[in-house]
Amino acid sequence: MVLDAQLADTADPEKPLADVRSLLKGKPEDREVYVRLAIMYTRLKRWSDAEESLNKAELLSTKAEDKEYVYFLRGSTFEREKKYDEAEAEFKRVLTANPQSAVTLNYLGYMNADRGVQLEESLNQIKLAVSLDPTNGAYLDSLGWVYFKLGKYDMAEETLNKASLRMGSDPTVQDHLGDLFQKTGRLKLAAAHWERAVEEWNKTVPAEIDGDLFVATQKKLDAAKVRLAKEESQNQ
Repeated sequence: MVLDAQLADTADPEKPLADVRSLLKGKPEDREVYVRLAIMYTRLKRWSDAEESLNKAELLSTKAEDKEYVYFLRGSTFEREKKYDEAEAEFKRVLTANPQSAVTLNYLGYMNADRGVQLEESLNQIKLAVSLDPTNGAYLDSLGWVYFKLGKYDMAEETLNKASLRMGSDPTVQDHLGDLFQKTGRLKLAAAHWERAVEEWNKTVPAEIDGDLFVATQKKLDAAKVRLAKEESQNQ
């Protein structure tokens, strides 16, 4: 099924989807198939199909951890649909059952911090995630980003640089560093990081690209290049 999930990212996903659906047998074991289908549908942005598959997976989930995983996947699907209130409700269902789910704490904290809401609560959630997994680059990126949103630029720079050391090829980390350097008056450095972000996104599987963020970063890079060129010509 892993191969089928990868094939679902190709131009014609119907065959891999059909292959996975053919594994459904009307038995409790179908839960894993529905989970896989939900992940595939989410990558394809077929939201209603993803939600339906998760509902079916939930009905077949008997273990607490299986239910938590469905809640998490549903939350991440809602987040990608920009249904933020619904996403938060699902993530909090996970945290009610498992308050130390680092991946959920990070996802919820970052989702809200990125939108500039519930910043102090987000900071506490992400700090807890980092304390549970101190070397996780994604969690460090989230922590740096919430510091940035709070205007704590020195702490943001220190933490984002730590994240970059662990996952420098991640375009989101590079984009965040670009925004930080622009905010603190270092446009040339900002442009370098935005350029790195664009380069890394261009190497990424299309289904894994945040299209809105990619476009926004490209615009920031283009504007920075124009401004830097003007400054250079004025100094000659």
